[in-house]
Amino acid sequence: MPDKQPEGIEAQSAFASTLINDIEKTAPEGSCRKIALPIKPQPGTNAVYASKSALLSQALQDLGMGRYQWFLVIVTSVGWFLSSFWLMSFKLIAPPAANEAKFFFSSSGDREAFLSISLFVGLTAGAASWPWMSDQLGRKWIFTSTLVLMGMGGLVGAGMPSFTGLCVVGFVMGFAVAGNVLIDAIILIEWVPASHQFVVCLQGLFWGLGELVAAAVGWPFISEHTCGTGPDELSTEQAIAHQSRAVHSSSSGSCHYVSNKGWRYIWWTFGCITFFLYLCRFCFPLRETPKYLLSRRRDAEATQLVKDMALYNRHTTWLSEASFARIDSTVDAQRSPRSGIRALLILTGGSLRAGILALLWCVTGLTFVLHPNYLRLHLSSKGVSAVTATTVSTSFLYSRYLYVSLCTIPGPILAAVLVKTKYGGRKRTGALIALITGILMLVAPVSRSRGAALAFSCLLSCTQHAGLAVLITYSVEVFAAPVRGFGLGVMGFSGALFGLLGMIITTFDTAVANGAAVWFSGAVWIVMAGLWFVLQEREVAA
Repeated sequence: MPDKQPEGIEAQSAFASTLINDIEKTAPEGSCRKIALPIKPQPGTNAVYASKSALLSQALQDLGMGRYQWFLVIVTSVGWFLSSFWLMSFKLIAPPAANEAKFFFSSSGDREAFLSISLFVGLTAGAASWPWMSDQLGRKWIFTSTLVLMGMGGLVGAGMPSFTGLCVVGFVMGFAVAGNVLIDAIILIEWVPASHQFVVCLQGLFWGLGELVAAAVGWPFISEHTCGTGPDELSTEQAIAHQSRAVHSSSSGSCHYVSNKGWRYIWWTFGCITFFLYLCRFCFPLRETPKYLLSRRRDAEATQLVKDMALYNRHTTWLSEASFARIDSTVDAQRSPRSGIRALLILTGGSLRAGILALLWCVTGLTFVLHPNYLRLHLSSKGVSAVTATTVSTSFLYSRYLYVSLCTIPGPILAAVLVKTKYGGRKRTGALIALITGILMLVAPVSRSRGAALAFSCLLSCTQHAGLAVLITYSVEVFAAPVRGFGLGVMGFSGALFGLLGMIITTFDTAVANGAAVWFSGAVWIVMAGLWFVLQEREVAA
């Protein structure tokens, strides 16, 4: 396999190189900065689109990173924040919501896992749907829809009278959350100059921030308005023994709705926060992306967007509709692959690389669920008490959540720095993080205290989220705009599907040896380190 070739994130063409050189000759001196372009058209697209995309990328690079792009970073970062924010909320509300379900359905056993499974079913459906729809309907509309759906889901779920209904809302929330981060990444990558596309990786820090805020906001609600969730309170089993299913008492011996409103307060609060952030979005003139408009052959609108953005940034641009018209008249159009699958394979360098990229997503989704669950069981068998809502006090549990969330934040920051360095790049950074994560997973079982287990949880949260940030950045860069949503949808679906598989395994397959799942998770991450080198490097043009 040939080694990497210098290329921009958006594949350029020889035609575009000639056209840009012509423009530079007629443009005022200093108005254009040179950008490295490859000599062959982008695979999977015709020469016309490749040339126009190159021209647009050059225009964005010449304008640089201005006010509009930095505000866009903030707006899309809110999406990363809310996705993590809501995923963390399920971890907070699942124990008290399941306890409340036990009060009404005492013969049904623990229902907590069913809420998580419903969430993952929604994540799987959403990851496959939203990105693909963004190729058809536009990026802006999808971004707005996911925010509204998250806010509405939280408010409706908080008032849900039955646990079954809550699981349905869990599916809807997962459906909304799944596409949010992927759409945010698409929007940002199609607006920023190539030299700043590493910012997508940097946005991963908002995962940790979302978890941190969710745990901090939820702590007082769970502590003050929840029954039967810790050893310092009357357990749910005791409540069931003292109360019949028909009794609707609010006494301390019951885990009925009246004495168990904490998780509902959390979702009501989170829903209001989400709608507030959604309304704040209107303070910023969010526009459709020019790369999407180009992919739909709406050249005039794409040109006007760039001009409006330049005006917002207090600059001017040499890009005009005539530039695109000249491409139409001088470059022969070749038909692009009609099949999304075919384009996916071509754009990633063939079926092997496409399969490897999907495998990286699958391993990430599976081990995110398998390792922590089976590590807890394995450590319990070695005498290390498990840390759950029913085994420790609320203050102990939530302080642990805060520690892990804080440790998540540095991971994507470090990954973004490595991605930007000369000797880092996407491949080497992804491989290094995967190797470190695998080693930590294999070493974590040596913990013999809760403190040691917490230390490994913090380290793993840091490296796993760093690896996921690099994976999202690479994936969003490797696909061209016409099929970017479809490609990301396939990858996101792969990761979410295997996450769902991991959740089903941990819920129902109690026969799996605890240690085996832990060793497996660590081993596959080490294998991932080698697989990263099979992928093509994606270099950001300076």
